[in-house]
Amino acid sequence: MVRASDLLHRAVDFVGDDDMSAHQAATKLLASLGMSAPQTLPKPSFNRSLLPSPQEFWAAHGVNLQSKKGWILAKCIFHEDTRPSMSVEATSGAFFCHSCGVKGGDVLAAHRLLTGCDFVTAAKALGAWEKK
Repeated sequence: MVRASDLLHRAVDFVGDDDMSAHQAATKLLASLGMSAPQTLPKPSFNRSLLPSPQEFWAAHGVNLQSKKGWILAKCIFHEDTRPSMSVEATSGAFFCHSCGVKGGDVLAAHRLLTGCDFVTAAKALGAWEKK
């Protein structure tokens, strides 16, 4: 048996998370099927533990953090770099370029700077946005 909340989630996901008319349309769909919509939808949320490890993220961008601890000096991925100018912390993924000044506290911040996307879009792209 299909639960009303599952059907409502599918309808809202199909049209878009932020579209109020989609929610209203889904509610009408459920009513036409003789089902009632739940009063509130579970809210999606950010789950930091689902972010890729700093080793995975930075390796995908050519920075090797394997078997190293602390701060590692590497070529900056945010500008043309001929010599290592960016420090990356192996445990947290924090970074700071001593040349161009770009900085951030984790892989999510790095992804946002690389792509120019907002927090939610970056979290989704990195697999750290979950729907409850």
